[in-house]
Amino acid sequence: MLTLNKTALEIKGLSKLLGIFVGVSVAIFLLIELGLFIKEKVAPTPPPAPTVAFGKLTSINFPSSATGRKLTYSLDTVTGSLPTFKDRERVYKMETVKPDLLALDKTQSKVEKVGFTSNGIALSEDTYQWTDQSPLAKQLIMNIFSYNFTLSSSFLSSPSSDSPSNLGNQNDALNATQTFLLNMSILPKDLDLIKTKSFLFSMKDNALIPATSISNANVLRVDFFQADKNRLPIYYPKPLTSTMTLFVKNIQNKLQIVDGHFFHQNISTQFSTYPLKTATQAFSELKDQKAYVASYSGSNNNVSIKNVFLAYYMEDSPQDYLLPIIIFEGDNGFFAYVSAVTDEWISK
Repeated sequence: MLTLNKTALEIKGLSKLLGIFVGVSVAIFLLIELGLFIKEKVAPTPPPAPTVAFGKLTSINFPSSATGRKLTYSLDTVTGSLPTFKDRERVYKMETVKPDLLALDKTQSKVEKVGFTSNGIALSEDTYQWTDQSPLAKQLIMNIFSYNFTLSSSFLSSPSSDSPSNLGNQNDALNATQTFLLNMSILPKDLDLIKTKSFLFSMKDNALIPATSISNANVLRVDFFQADKNRLPIYYPKPLTSTMTLFVKNIQNKLQIVDGHFFHQNISTQFSTYPLKTATQAFSELKDQKAYVASYSGSNNNVSIKNVFLAYYMEDSPQDYLLPIIIFEGDNGFFAYVSAVTDEWISK
């Protein structure tokens, strides 16, 4: 028969054994964790392969290079070396433009709000043309599904009685471009308006000449830019400008949009990861004349590369996917683009 004292001793013994078991279990757990930590330091487990869910991608349709000269390159970055990029990046699917039986009526309503009250003339199934003669001859060609458009006018050849300072406050001219798009309800939601750039011009002999200040300018060019995607900037065929450009001029004491080319595509949230070239591989392509030279104003055939970074590329025509590029920036306005996705995942 168990006595109270004997029961207490047995409970004490069990508690001691339980404590030893717990202590040993914790020690084993810590040893396993330490072993895994050391193993990851010595031989890290490779990350899962990129998902490449879209299969092979269509190659980027770069335009012709800004120069046909054979350039050579030297590296002059802050670190003296090329950067190390991560081994993969997201590729985004672009949103598709859906046909709409009411598209023409909707577009007609939009263009009327910016002065094009005549009926549109069909140029193709999805593209129409509108004209307006007041206060100067203007022509608007717009895709009735995507709302991308080209605007042209006779502003360069119109009587230049306006004084050079008639743009007034530069912010007013910038606001005029946004208002123009807002009136048609086509200001894209993914624009980063902080990135908006403006360029001043004066007019001479029916041509635009860069102006140094608002006081001697009578035309303002405005470029809109899309917001960064996955922390990477979006670049266009011509660096530092975009595919969304409008020109403002004072016509009869009123700021008006007199010219422009507006091409925009929406980027979907659907993405897949793809393997990237290293900066070294991209630099080799640059040196082998396989890059797209987007701009260069220098006379020297040797270009000093100051900066190398990743970005996304947006074409001036419909594209199925938003692909990353590696950008080389150098002296005298030099920019060159190399497609960043490894060649094995690009259709030739």
